[in-house]
Amino acid sequence: MSDRRQGFPPNDARAAGPNEDKVFLLITLIIGAIVGLVVVAFILLTDKLGAFLYPAAGAPWRRLLIPVAGALTTGILLSRYFPDARGSGIPQTKAALFIRDGFISFRTVLGKFGVSSMSLASGIALGREGPSVHIGAGIASVLGRRLGLSPASIKALVPVGAAAALAAAFNTPIAAVLFSLEEVMGDMNAPVLGSIVLSSATSWIVLHLVLGDEPLFHVPAYQLVHPVEFLWYGVLGVAGGLMSVTFVKLLLWLRKQFLGLKKSTQWIQPLAGGLLVGVLGWFFPQVLGVGYNYVGQALNGKMLPGIMVLLVLLRVVTTATCYASGNAGGIFGPTLFMGAMLGGAVGGVAHMLMPDYTGSVGAYALVGMGAAFAGIVRVPLTSVIMIFEMTRDYSIVVPLMIANLISYFISSRFQEEPIYEALQHQDGIHLPSGRRVRGSLLMVGNAFQPAAQVLSASETISQALASVDRERCAWPVVDPSGLCGMVTIRQLDEAIDANRGSESLASLIPDPGPAQKLSIENFPHLHADHSLDDAMHRFAQQELEVLPVVSRSNVRDLKGTVSFDDVLAAYRIGRPEDVAPHATGSRRILPIAGAVTGLIVLFALLAFLNYFYRAGRVTRAQQSYQTGKTLVTNQRYEEAVEQFRNALSIAPSLDNRLALGLALAEANHLDEGAVYLKEVISERADNAPAHLGLARIAAQMGNIDEAVTDYRRAMNGAWPREEKGKLPQQNRIDARIELIGVLNKAGRRSQVQAELLALAAEIPRQPELQKRVAKMLDDAGLPTQAAALYRDMLSRGPGDATAFDGLGESYMALGDFALAEKAFAAAHSIAPDDTTAQSRIELCESILALDPALPGLKAADRYERSRELLSRLLVLAQRCPAQQSTLADAKAAIASKRKPASLSDAADENILLASGLWTQELASCQGTPAPDEALVRLMPRLTSQRR
Repeated sequence: MSDRRQGFPPNDARAAGPNEDKVFLLITLIIGAIVGLVVVAFILLTDKLGAFLYPAAGAPWRRLLIPVAGALTTGILLSRYFPDARGSGIPQTKAALFIRDGFISFRTVLGKFGVSSMSLASGIALGREGPSVHIGAGIASVLGRRLGLSPASIKALVPVGAAAALAAAFNTPIAAVLFSLEEVMGDMNAPVLGSIVLSSATSWIVLHLVLGDEPLFHVPAYQLVHPVEFLWYGVLGVAGGLMSVTFVKLLLWLRKQFLGLKKSTQWIQPLAGGLLVGVLGWFFPQVLGVGYNYVGQALNGKMLPGIMVLLVLLRVVTTATCYASGNAGGIFGPTLFMGAMLGGAVGGVAHMLMPDYTGSVGAYALVGMGAAFAGIVRVPLTSVIMIFEMTRDYSIVVPLMIANLISYFISSRFQEEPIYEALQHQDGIHLPSGRRVRGSLLMVGNAFQPAAQVLSASETISQALASVDRERCAWPVVDPSGLCGMVTIRQLDEAIDANRGSESLASLIPDPGPAQKLSIENFPHLHADHSLDDAMHRFAQQELEVLPVVSRSNVRDLKGTVSFDDVLAAYRIGRPEDVAPHATGSRRILPIAGAVTGLIVLFALLAFLNYFYRAGRVTRAQQSYQTGKTLVTNQRYEEAVEQFRNALSIAPSLDNRLALGLALAEANHLDEGAVYLKEVISERADNAPAHLGLARIAAQMGNIDEAVTDYRRAMNGAWPREEKGKLPQQNRIDARIELIGVLNKAGRRSQVQAELLALAAEIPRQPELQKRVAKMLDDAGLPTQAAALYRDMLSRGPGDATAFDGLGESYMALGDFALAEKAFAAAHSIAPDDTTAQSRIELCESILALDPALPGLKAADRYERSRELLSRLLVLAQRCPAQQSTLADAKAAIASKRKPASLSDAADENILLASGLWTQELASCQGTPAPDEALVRLMPRLTSQRR
């Protein structure tokens, strides 16, 4: 058996050197760390460059000219220097894995990094995740070759690098593993699963060391309002599937048109995408770039359904055009954008039609992201886990699965070829069905022979017959375009018998046409990664004993031939345990000590860079944080939100997240503010400021019971040693006072009184605070407790006019006008200019002079005062209809000139009549205050005493 038969690489331990297994996992760690660093650098470079090209208050002309200039520049670079860096990188990664033994050039990695950074920063409507996968896979391939690994090991490293890249790009380590298995390898049971998991976790750790722990999107908590919502999620799945089909078909059709253009125009083709984005971006800035900030707005219900529908249409057209024209960038990010906008639009309609049975619009936007991903990329399992990891909200998984399944079914029904396979087929690349990675199966690659004898289509039939070895039975025929087909000994003999020996072989085997149009039916062939079972089926179907083995990237590229006897020979000796290890030549395998040293140096470098990078980041984050605090103090909340966002993106600390949540609440972005505050509480359940912020949000939304719960948690929670210049006890008191205000506004008087009594019992002996609480007690109908607070305060210190005024008001509310007069007199003696105290003294004197129930009065004085009281009430009763009998009795009592037998009894009767008139006057006039304030103050006490 030849070296070629022994040397086919797919995951075959025979091709590996003796030390590779010992260092493979170590190399996996190194790849995860390097790829994580590179992807983080890619993200930062793209963001910083984009911020430079599009400053906050930039002129509108930038939105038109920068995408055009970016597309033209990248088009020239892609055409002349980096032809393999076009597109997203996912199809290229798969082609490298299955066709080129995992080979991705270092030049392609550099080109993908640089060109994609420029393209995305300039506003081209593509994403960064696909290029990140290509870059990660390329780094793994380059490193594997530099370490002298076998082709089998290099192939195994490609999905390892891809998973590490996606974990860092999306901050989704689990979904990265699933995507590498489900899409890149097409085998959920791949033998490199452990390495893929390890590299994904390592890359994710690097991401967190550098950029911190922050989900890609923040969403409000999801809650299923009613089972009928599942119907709306089904509608969303249908809409997602139809949108996916539309997008894929449009992209493939546009790309076919661009591929049909002359190759000399490739350098200018990306300009079509840049020009379209620029023109639309002039009017709709939302189409520029990947648009994750607008996705965040949709997830938090801050966009109108009509706008979201328009953005779906614009994004479908711009992304399809940008990709089809050859710009560098992926479709992951735009897919999430389209899904979020579509889901938000469906959710908006659902909430408009059935507001009592549907949840927030943001929940539908979230499900829409998954539905679009499942319909376009065709990885339903990965899409569910990815959305969960990006948002960290598990409760949305069931609706997400429903919508994903429906979207996936509709998409696969109307567009049978997945998008990445269709893109590869447009390039003439045909990957294995199901994209299975072969392990211990016997493959055509273990059986085929290099084409020892190849016939030229230009030579004559006689020359060909004279030169062939008749035992082989069939030979490949080639022309300048590649393989034309196979000619058999029988065909040659029949042509000679027909006197056609002078004709060329081309007359027997004509040129079959372009490789892209050839299939197994019109061009029988095999690939090296077909199983031997496939080969046997092909022999039977084609009734041939020899078939050509061709490249997957070009079916006219001949690699060798395989015969029926070759297959039988491979079956006889093809069991892995029967095959002797084959030395692949001397290879420079990295010694274990060298690998360990390299890993130590790498992580030391990472720690070094991280230290200085974090030091600068902490400074910048602190500056943004302090600026935000100043803006909050000046009540410029929207500007403060931007500062806190910047601080959080640089340093995702608990304080930055708390500050952003509180500022969002003040800026009336209630849902988004609640998301951040709940994240703080999930990390620190006793964080009092976060609970206070949630209480304010609940109060603004009218959820009083929820607000009360959060206020109590704030009062009992942990406060910083000094918050806004206040000690924890003062903050707890302020939280209770704020709660009392909310309850008072909601009309919950009994709860207000209970909270005030608790507050009065716990406040420290601080005069100003005691006066404030005493005033609240008075207003809430608790004058006894208010008077006690005033007396306590006045007993400990020098006279305070304000406190004496408050004490006087409390005594007046209690009906003790004598003590009230003394309190007001004390206030007036301390502050002679206090006109309020003087007027209150006069009022008290009037009341005391009128009061017939004042202790110590003689019977005659009581009688005269009762007549005066009744006279004033009669004047008051003229304004309101009173019961005629009571009114007549009162008039008769006043009109009587005869001295009663008992002045005391007569006084009591007059007071009784006055109480009746007062009660009836209040009922008939609905409590209208009388102009006689002394009467108004006195009568409630007399009336209550009579009862």
